[in-house]
Amino acid sequence: MKIRLNYLNHIFLWFLLNLAYSINCYAELSGNLTGATDYMWRGYSKSDGKPVVQANIDYGFKSGVYLGTFASIVNFADHGFENRSTTEFRPYLGFAYKLSDDWRFNIAWTRYLFDGKVFGQVVDYNEFYFYSHFRDLLTINLNFSENSYQQNHMSFNSEITGRYPITDSIEISSTFGYNKQKKVLGYDYLYWTSGLTVYFSRNIGVDVRYYGGIHASSKNEGLYPNWGFHPHVVDNRIVFSISIGF
Repeated sequence: MKIRLNYLNHIFLWFLLNLAYSINCYAELSGNLTGATDYMWRGYSKSDGKPVVQANIDYGFKSGVYLGTFASIVNFADHGFENRSTTEFRPYLGFAYKLSDDWRFNIAWTRYLFDGKVFGQVVDYNEFYFYSHFRDLLTINLNFSENSYQQNHMSFNSEITGRYPITDSIEISSTFGYNKQKKVLGYDYLYWTSGLTVYFSRNIGVDVRYYGGIHASSKNEGLYPNWGFHPHVVDNRIVFSISIGF
């Protein structure tokens, strides 16, 4: 416990130093509110296939430091358990670096916080991200958690996203990813998405997206006696969402 607290203290100190450096620099505030028919996440649903409302607010500084928070309704289908989580919060802190006109890089930390328990357990945890962007066309995302869902196992995720603007207001995009979570969720997930986004104005967009996936490994019941969250891989599913930003 002492080692873990020291580790989090170092992260917090790093946050304060960067914030102090950036506070006198130009800062840009942005945010959005989204309604979606499902909360799809790396090959499975975090809302039990039900509609959600999500919100995000972000501060970006001229130095490249950015911070913000994301919130979403969740439903882990753990009926019968007391103090069930209904909301997920994700405060985050990152640094963006522009290498050239074509290439940008990001590193980021986020903390998954839930307003209750999941299958009777406290599951708040950290995650660390590494992004590489080629123009606005291609993004590679690598991330890991040292203690995913507080199940005493690491998790890894990698994905690649491609985008192509058809017009100034219409964009197509696809994602292919691999979520290595067998020791935590019972399975590894291979997943993919493909969709169309239409922007009716600078601040309003509608997205229609197909989600698919397969279990990349078999579940071993003997490894998970105390943890009940083993979500099924997403079936072929269409998700609609609308976002309003500022």
